Amino acid sequence: MRAERLLSLLMLLQRGECLPAPALARELGVSVRTIYRDVDALAAAGIPVYAELGANGGYRLVENYRTSLTGLTADEIGALLLLKIPEPLAALDAGQKLKAALLKLFAALWSNPAAEGRAPYIYLDWAGWGQQPAPVPLLQTLYRAVQENRAVVVRYRLINGIEIERSVQPYGLVAKAGDWYLVYAGGGRLHIRPVADFLDAHIGAETFERPADFDLEACWNAHRAALETNRYGFEAALRVSADALPWLPRVFGSRPYRTGAPDADGWMRVDGVFESLEAARTVVLGLGGAAEVLTPEALRLSVRDFAEQITRRYAGAG
Repeated sequence: MRAERLLSLLMLLQRGECLPAPALARELGVSVRTIYRDVDALAAAGIPVYAELGANGGYRLVENYRTSLTGLTADEIGALLLLKIPEPLAALDAGQKLKAALLKLFAALWSNPAAEGRAPYIYLDWAGWGQQPAPVPLLQTLYRAVQENRAVVVRYRLINGIEIERSVQPYGLVAKAGDWYLVYAGGGRLHIRPVADFLDAHIGAETFERPADFDLEACWNAHRAALETNRYGFEAALRVSADALPWLPRVFGSRPYRTGAPDADGWMRVDGVFESLEAARTVVLGLGGAAEVLTPEALRLSVRDFAEQITRRYAGAG
């Protein structure tokens, strides 16, 4: 274990930066005192590592000291420099092992003349906007239960506020756009729930076996397809001015819609499907006076009500 850590420390130093002991300790998950001992061990082994004193001091290697990695073309190195550990995976042990492997790879790459000047200009951000990350301790517990085929006791809150605690069989974990989901069996059927929804989780004593035909990827794809099918359940017809037509792709986003032929005034009928009445109202209000609700009447009345509230709010202002 220490040999692996020493190699990781060496790879970190081969980046060419001056790295303080606390930063190295955080990166490797050890104490600062351990870093001091490991640096001494590298020096005793003949590695030319030295300390720079001062406010911006730290440890670095003698200039031009590098390991080597041959057989890679410049284009291959450019592709490898794009590698980045997805944030969800970084929370698991597997992510830490991948991080160590990439660290060794990068250290060797920078010693290759073909990599010179090839800083990565593409950044892969796997996290969703404004997402609430899964609590890491619960994620680690669920990951261990999945790996060991152990039942896990989870606690979560229903939409009505009632808390439920039950023992389930965790079949697998899926990361989607930065969020983790647990696929588990309970009550005679499969369930999929965001890990962030769980209030608590602890591993039980029971073990389980997945069905021989269970396919995690197929299960998730079926779940995703069902969500997409049921996502848009509210239909509405609008009358939109010609000036607003170029804005429709931006206003509707990923929501499906279709347009008809322009009428005598140049306005066009637009039929769209939305997640809810509220979502449809937001789109209509976003178009301002360039859109009119044709159907359903409930949406028409709701938009008019909101428009009147806005008018009253700003009446006489400024």
